Amino acid sequence: MTTTAVRPRTTAGQVLAHVLGALVAWAGAVGVGVVALTTAAGQWLDERALKQAHNAFPGLTDRGRELLDLLPWAVGGICAVALVVLAVRARRLAPALTGAAVVVLSNLTVQLLKRVFVDKPDLGIQEAAANSFPSGHTAATAAAVAVVLLAAPAAARPAVALLGAGAMTATGIATLVNGWHRPSDVVASLLVVGGWAALGGLVLRLTGPAEGPVRGGGLTALLGLAGAGALLTGLLPAWVALERPGGGWAAVAGCAAVLGVSLLTAAALTALQAPRRRGPRT
Repeated sequence: MTTTAVRPRTTAGQVLAHVLGALVAWAGAVGVGVVALTTAAGQWLDERALKQAHNAFPGLTDRGRELLDLLPWAVGGICAVALVVLAVRARRLAPALTGAAVVVLSNLTVQLLKRVFVDKPDLGIQEAAANSFPSGHTAATAAAVAVVLLAAPAAARPAVALLGAGAMTATGIATLVNGWHRPSDVVASLLVVGGWAALGGLVLRLTGPAEGPVRGGGLTALLGLAGAGALLTGLLPAWVALERPGGGWAAVAGCAAVLGVSLLTAAALTALQAPRRRGPRT
């Protein structure tokens, strides 16, 4: 007797989870922007973190800084190759097309925010009054990672999430070290991309086939816990930086925030894309 897998039904709860995930991510980006751009404490902590990170490696050569600037391109190239391989293996264009939409919308949103909608007030605290919020460098990397994460087989997603979180963290911190962006720029960019990726995941959930059982839920939970831990741990150096005249440990707090949000974003996208149950076979 031939058997046919019935397309699983997407529940209202699953749709709501994706939509809420996007809204929470974007609300987080707005919250980061309000604190970091419009308050004196936020601007001061952001500026101290940038200066400390930029001066943390005085022996770093110009060639080394150039290599750090190439990180988004390197990650994007690797992810593009991975996406092609996944699309060919799955014989489906939907992940690639959805991923392309996520990349375009994420980067367009970041550029519009930076160049049109966000007007950073000059409080006389930061040396560069021009707005750099959010980070385009980070958006490019995060969107590339999100695309591969959405297209990857269910069983591989936790591992992809771990590698992706590492790539996003490395790129974000590299922009601090090279003096391109402050921590708030990086964190907000990760959240903007995370929101669009959550909606892209919903499209794939509604249009994709059923997926088999998945292992690695423990790794996904561990990523989420590690991300939350990094954020909470970063509160201490942030408090120390605000209390000390020199603002020591501000860069540590900023890097902890980048790491925490990278891990949480990767874990959340993996959890949202949890496989749908197969329908009954006939």
